[in-house]
Amino acid sequence: MKIIWYLLGIISLFLVLPAVPATLNQVTFNDTSPSYISRSNIEVQVLKYDPYPVSPGEWFDVWIQVQNVKEEDVTNAVFELSSEYPFSSTDTLIRNYNLISGKINAYKMSHNYDASQVVLKYRVKVADNAPEGTSDLKLKINDDKNNPSAGFIIYLPITIGKTKTDFDIVMQDSTIQGTSFAISNIGDNAAIAVTLSVEPQDNVAIKGPKATILGNLAPGDFTTVTFQVSPNSDLEEMKLKIAYTDIAGVRNEVEKIVPVSIYSAPFIPKKTSAGFISMILPAVVGLILGIIFAGIYRKIRKRKS
Repeated sequence: MKIIWYLLGIISLFLVLPAVPATLNQVTFNDTSPSYISRSNIEVQVLKYDPYPVSPGEWFDVWIQVQNVKEEDVTNAVFELSSEYPFSSTDTLIRNYNLISGKINAYKMSHNYDASQVVLKYRVKVADNAPEGTSDLKLKINDDKNNPSAGFIIYLPITIGKTKTDFDIVMQDSTIQGTSFAISNIGDNAAIAVTLSVEPQDNVAIKGPKATILGNLAPGDFTTVTFQVSPNSDLEEMKLKIAYTDIAGVRNEVEKIVPVSIYSAPFIPKKTSAGFISMILPAVVGLILGIIFAGIYRKIRKRKS
C-alpha cells in the first residue's frame, strides 16, 4: 500500500509542477559595446551565463565566444579569467589555443567561419556578500603568448541579484487525525512549485505519504499540511525539507528542524481476570454475608415461636 502512495505522489508531482527552466542570459558585443576592442585579431562576440541573475553565494556557468576577426591565423592565444571579488573559481582559469584560424583558412576548411571561433566555458562562484547589481568578470586576452605586454582586458557584465527566499515552519496541532504544520514564505521573493517532505530520521514513523505538493507561495503567503505521524511522546523535533524553484528558475532545497509535541493516545488499562475478580469480590462477599444473616434470623424466630 505504501508503494502505491509513493507512486501516486511522484506522478502527481510531475503533473502539477510547472516547467520553470533556468534563465540563460546572453550579451552580444559589437563596436558600440564598452568592452569592444578593435585593435586585436581576437574579439569577444557573445557572453552567456546561467542562471540569470546569479545569486550571492552560488555557482554559475559562463560561456564566452571569441572569434579571430582577421584573415590571418592566430597562434599561441591565451585567455585568462580573473578571480577577483566578487567572483572566484576552482576551475582552470587559463586556456591556451595553439591555433585559431583566420577567416581565409576557416572558410577553406568548412566553407563558413565557425573554425575562427572558440567558446570558453568557466564555472564561477559569487561571493556570499556580493552586492546586488552588475559586477564585471575580467577576461585577459593575449593573441601572442610570447609577448605578454600585448594582452588586453575585456570586461564582462554579470547581473547579481537575490533570487532565493526563506521559509518558516511551525507545528500547529497534533491529534489522532494527524500532525499539522504551517509553512510560510518569509523571504522577499516568490517560491514556485513548493513541496514539503519529511526527511528520514530516527524515531519518526509516517503512515501514508511522506511528501506533499504545496504549489506556489508569494512573499508573505502561508499554507498548512498534515502528516500522519505515529504517536510518540518522546519525539521533540522533526526534520522537514522544502524544495522550491526560485525566480531565476533554479531548484533549491531548504532543511528545517521543527520542534514538535506529537499526540499520544491516553493509556487505557486492559481488563484482566484478576481485575474482574477484584471488581466483583465485594458483591460476592456481601451476598454470602446476607445469606448467613438471613439463616440466623430464621433460626432465632423459630425458637421464639
